[in-house]
Amino acid sequence: MAWCVVGDFNAVRGSEERSGRSNNPIQNFVAEYSDFNSFIDNNFLIDLPLGGRKFTWYRGDGITMSRLDRFLLSKSWISRFPNSIQEALPRTLSDHCPVQLSIDELNWGPKPQRMLKCWVDIQGYHDFVKERWSSFQVHGWSGHILKTKLKFIKAELRNRHFNHTANLDGKIRDAKNRLEEFDVIGETRRLDTNEELELHSAQANIVSFSKLQASMLWQKSRVNWLKEGDANSKFFQGLMSSRRQSNTIISLQAGGRVVEGVEEVRWEVFQHFCNHFRKQTVTRPDMQGLNFKTISEDNSAELVKPFLLDEIKAAVWDCDSYKSPGPDGVNI
Repeated sequence: MAWCVVGDFNAVRGSEERSGRSNNPIQNFVAEYSDFNSFIDNNFLIDLPLGGRKFTWYRGDGITMSRLDRFLLSKSWISRFPNSIQEALPRTLSDHCPVQLSIDELNWGPKPQRMLKCWVDIQGYHDFVKERWSSFQVHGWSGHILKTKLKFIKAELRNRHFNHTANLDGKIRDAKNRLEEFDVIGETRRLDTNEELELHSAQANIVSFSKLQASMLWQKSRVNWLKEGDANSKFFQGLMSSRRQSNTIISLQAGGRVVEGVEEVRWEVFQHFCNHFRKQTVTRPDMQGLNFKTISEDNSAELVKPFLLDEIKAAVWDCDSYKSPGPDGVNI
């Protein structure tokens, strides 16, 4: 069941959520932080970042203000509504700001395609890749051929992934129900040969589907300090939700103003990188007439020597295969 707690808690989580003058001893505030944070942690609640403004309560003197109002969400809420956003709205005559929880799906445009390690776990992966890779007819220089083939194989693997992993929860649930049916039958009579085969098939499906699901969650959570065998779906699901929330851009400050909304934020990000990477005309120093140390002809030849296939393979095989993929969505 998805649930949340909302209201004026009359407490803050840290000194950054208070501003103004106070005559209270610092230990009183530390006790307040500790008690409120313990309440949140002990009940496994999630406190979303606050958009709109920094504080929700204002005394009216322009000095004293705090963040007292908030939504605290359960993990089941975040799993069901992963795009929840908490935002403080402008206040009027009240000394408190209204706080709004939005669960609308924001359209940030098409999501990048990522290659997942779990694709290897699907039966027939290697034969599928070899067959599809050799079928691509691409012409041009080597770098272009490699880039284009990677693009094609990623699309093929993604379609294959969807065909094999669509509704994994439902497939696991059906296999468990089928297993339970045979357990009940086995309590009254002995299973025949076909029923035993179906029983073993249900058990194998539970294992394979659960392993595939855990592998997907494990990679998406980007936990590097656990082994794959330590997979715990609820744990990884919680980490994924936490990462998704921390990566959510609610608003940006650009040019001395706060920008909100999907279209406005996207435009500001686009303009930022356009300006950042725009070529600028600069006066470069003249390098002529400078005496630099030189290397021997043998060392110079080593620098331009063609790479060997074994050297390339050793470098690639030495990489961590579960790191975050690059901009093209391909990891090693």
